[in-house]
Amino acid sequence: MSTETEAEALGWCVVADVAGIKHFNPRARLWVLPPRPAGDGDRLLAVGHHHGRDRRLIRIAIPRRHLARFRVRMVYNRAVLRAIERPAANRSPALWPSRAEAQRQADRWNQRVHG
Repeated sequence: MSTETEAEALGWCVVADVAGIKHFNPRARLWVLPPRPAGDGDRLLAVGHHHGRDRRLIRIAIPRRHLARFRVRMVYNRAVLRAIERPAANRSPALWPSRAEAQRQADRWNQRVHG
């Protein structure tokens, strides 16, 4: 039985901790979008709360080397979902197609960092 206070699951996403980027607080959690099919994998599109006073959500391309601890989490926040799905030039941002696909990519990114 569902209550009004329970959050609705909106989809799966890879999340990561950030370090060394002025736009975010140290160890802030970012929601990482699926990479472009032809992308080089060095820069990833991510959504997170800017460290400024208003803490607004921003979407930014970030070098993968500034991200760590990739893992899969469910998106519950509609504002995060809107930021992820906002259209961009030559890109159709979206959530990951499945938890399994998100987990495979998170594992690959974690291996590159540690391997």
